Amino acid sequence: MLLIAPPQGRRARAFGATLNDLGWPPARVVSYLDLMEDRVRLADQVRPGSIVRFESPGEDIGTELALIEMGGGPMVDLEAGELAPSRAWHAGFSQVLQALDAQLQNAPPHTRMQQTAHILTMFDKPATHARLGAAGVPVPEALPEVNSFDGLMVAARERGWTRLFIKLAYGSSGSGIVALQWTGQRVSAATTVRQEAGRLLNSRRLIRSQDWAEIRALIDALAPHRLHVERWLPKASFGGGTIDLRVVVIGGEARHALVRTSRGPITNLHLGNQRGDIEALKTELGAERWTEVGRTAEAALAAFPGALYGGVDLLLTPGWKRRAVLEVNAFGDYHRGILVGGRDTYAAELFALGQAKRGGQNAECA
Repeated sequence: MLLIAPPQGRRARAFGATLNDLGWPPARVVSYLDLMEDRVRLADQVRPGSIVRFESPGEDIGTELALIEMGGGPMVDLEAGELAPSRAWHAGFSQVLQALDAQLQNAPPHTRMQQTAHILTMFDKPATHARLGAAGVPVPEALPEVNSFDGLMVAARERGWTRLFIKLAYGSSGSGIVALQWTGQRVSAATTVRQEAGRLLNSRRLIRSQDWAEIRALIDALAPHRLHVERWLPKASFGGGTIDLRVVVIGGEARHALVRTSRGPITNLHLGNQRGDIEALKTELGAERWTEVGRTAEAALAAFPGALYGGVDLLLTPGWKRRAVLEVNAFGDYHRGILVGGRDTYAAELFALGQAKRGGQNAECA
């Protein structure tokens, strides 16, 4: 195994723990930063038969700053929790992955666990939304790109919408989300970001506002990051809160699933929300509805032909009447303690990769 990741990150450690449980040798871990600064060449690290896995570059501030600079962003000294220039980050990450792709073209024969094009599209919410819609996967309706609060309101009112979910096009982990709704002159917003001395800071608790001017200033401050705006679909309630699902699809099959339960509209677990009871939810839905949930998640990943795995965020509306896919996450498989058939997500991915190779499916091989 050759793993490209921040070596001290929790994901690299978790993947290493899985390899140890499987009795595999430890992965050789190469940092993005070493590759970006030409201290190491990726092609030189690949041995014949290597399995190459890219992991999230997050959890390392040096890597994040280098990606922003590479993407043409400003030289910044990010405070703890500060919202990074996500447009520049994505541009930098794109350059890095494409450069590493070029190196791998000259490496010994190996197998890759992901395709660069898939990773970059999954990190681009408008591109993912368009791909899912074109494949017939149910998704919330979305506005065309808007660049300001005024533009957002004009586009929403043209459609008669009064409830919106505003996301950063290249955001992750709930960063920069605003859930906005209004009736007449009354407005309410819940967000994961606050403004402080001209800076945008992520918050681990929801911040609420009922002030039009404050909300306008926030949306306009977020707009340079590029916005993706969806119609706010109501989420079903279960187990004492509103819920949505993260379903990890591996080898074409919906496998590891968890329920994210919240008392507010945003369900990301790092915001203090809780994992719900997945078995109780399956019982409540019944076998037929649960099967449809899995099929929807599988259809979402199938929109990325050849993808080995992905984390699909899926919404159920009240009364379980509708399903909609919210996002597909390239690195959405970090779910410790969830086993299916005795395997965690990482072990299941390696098993599925082995099955694909034995079956002659070489879409991910170089």
